[in-house]
Amino acid sequence: MAKASRARKRASTVRYQISERVTRQASTRAYRWRREQRKPVTRQLWIYTLDPSVSDREGGVTKVEVPWEELDPGPKGQLFEVVAGQPPEPLAAVTKPLDLDDPDLLVTDGVPPSPSDPRFHLQMAYAVCSLTYAAFRRALGRDIAWAIPPGTPPSTARARTVRLRIRPFAFEQQNAHYSRESGDLAFGWFRAGARPAGFTIPGGLVFTVLSHDIIAHETTHALLDGLRASFQEPTNPDVLAFHEGFADLVALFLHFTYPGVVEQSLRRSRGVVGHGSLLTDIAREFGYARTGDDDGAVAGRRALRSGIDVEGIHAFDSDEPPDGRGAPVCYDPTVEPHALGTVLVSAVFEAFVTIARRKTARLTAIAGVDPQDLGTKPLSDALLAAIGRETCAVAGQFLTMCIRAIDYCPPVDMLLGEYLRALVTADLEVEPVDKWGYREALMRSFRRRRIFPAGVPFMTEDALRWQPPDTPPDVPLKVPGLAFGDLRFDGDPGRPADESELTRQADALGRFVTAPERAHLFMLLPVDDKPPTGFTQVGPAIIDSIRIARRVAPDGRIVFDTIAEVTQSCTATTADGLVDLIGGCTIVINQDGVVRYTIGKRVTSRDRLARQMKAIRGPLKGFWTTRSSRGKRHLHKRPDMLARLHG
Repeated sequence: MAKASRARKRASTVRYQISERVTRQASTRAYRWRREQRKPVTRQLWIYTLDPSVSDREGGVTKVEVPWEELDPGPKGQLFEVVAGQPPEPLAAVTKPLDLDDPDLLVTDGVPPSPSDPRFHLQMAYAVCSLTYAAFRRALGRDIAWAIPPGTPPSTARARTVRLRIRPFAFEQQNAHYSRESGDLAFGWFRAGARPAGFTIPGGLVFTVLSHDIIAHETTHALLDGLRASFQEPTNPDVLAFHEGFADLVALFLHFTYPGVVEQSLRRSRGVVGHGSLLTDIAREFGYARTGDDDGAVAGRRALRSGIDVEGIHAFDSDEPPDGRGAPVCYDPTVEPHALGTVLVSAVFEAFVTIARRKTARLTAIAGVDPQDLGTKPLSDALLAAIGRETCAVAGQFLTMCIRAIDYCPPVDMLLGEYLRALVTADLEVEPVDKWGYREALMRSFRRRRIFPAGVPFMTEDALRWQPPDTPPDVPLKVPGLAFGDLRFDGDPGRPADESELTRQADALGRFVTAPERAHLFMLLPVDDKPPTGFTQVGPAIIDSIRIARRVAPDGRIVFDTIAEVTQSCTATTADGLVDLIGGCTIVINQDGVVRYTIGKRVTSRDRLARQMKAIRGPLKGFWTTRSSRGKRHLHKRPDMLARLHG
């Protein structure tokens, strides 16, 4: 009887739950272009390629090709809704939303660039947000769902389409931020100091929404939050640093989508990519406007951040072994998250500069230019144009690599060294032969900054690549119902058929990964098992997402995988009180339904618990608070992590 009772209890135990984020993927859909409708593929809109401080002669203004969609006034499309609000004086009041489908504006490619026209602010926000989203969709081969909770304005519980709200005139602050809780991107404005650097007017208005970098940065935060459910859990300093560094990388590489800016920057630097401040600076006008202090003194001319980490560095080149002569800034988990994030930015950007140098060396050789003359002597316009085209192509590849790597990151407690492993694995999946040494350059740049993945004996591809599950080779982990032929789509593998199909897929995965005999392979603890000493209240596994990844390899192959996140939380007892610890894994499943990678963290890891508590007591103290209930203290994360980080 006792055995039968235990069997019934196990059968009735809830082993897994399906997150609302799974079905939300069916509610965030980019506009679908159809040939038979004879609609345009793109719409042209004016934007600032960097911000208002950059001269038109240097490519500061351009028309961009924004993916076409039919828009309501706002602009309001399938993904974004721009809310005009009230701009500050002396700008004219916005009396009605911007209608980009107005025939007069269609003819003129939208509103001409001008900081004094509030309509252009709305256009700039919509255009750059759309371009950033398009870069992610192109790299991943699917629509990306927002992490906005149901019922958050402007979406409603009844609405099928969930949109991210954009507020160009949100507040008077030197700030901008993304908030999952309020479901928006909020951009501030402020007045420059008495003696700002650059071309900023003393006391003049500076709008963060007119900075291409700031818009792309904040949109990337929203996209990353949609891709990874628990990357807003401040469990260690690297989590916050990665959010900031990754958003800066996307903003930097988007610079290279504007050939005019690239060519002008190369002309200034005489062919050396790493010396072109137009390309390496982040948020120039914003940084220049904050340069002057209250007594009118002028500090150094400086952008908000830069892809080059140290002034006077001996060589910004992955091929240079580290030495004492102006070495790069190294990894230090005790520094402020933005500063730690710049170490990641510098590592990836240095690898990019190295590959750009390798690939353009043949062009300078054909032109008869001595490599020692680069950066010191003017180059011909034809050579600059050729170097620019090659550099833009390399930047585009790096941007794609950086975005694709998100699918190969653990779902929780991210470390910067693990991002290197994700970069290497994701690129190996589509490009087994690394002819130009992209992965080698990345490994060397991370090595130069002392960013090392834990538990890896060598900085080599075979050591860094994530390994398949530890199962007998003749017994593959095949998930019933998740082979590609079993899946249903809405006309495109990047679009799931509907909410019921997503639920079916999540159910199939949940049953498989929580089976007691397999749970350990997915870093989970069966809910029937007794947790280790010090851990209590182990919850059911949560299926956070299940999505298709479609990637085009350089040789034309199209590679499909299913990417899923499964997490689990438990409560641990510490000297500071009770605290939740989250574990789980990212699961990569091939077209046959076979599990290829399980990338994650064990839910009851004592080492992770110790590291998390050290961070909570130290650099992340401001992101946590203590509440008491029934005589017990419980540590809770504070809401709006990213807004708090930017504040």
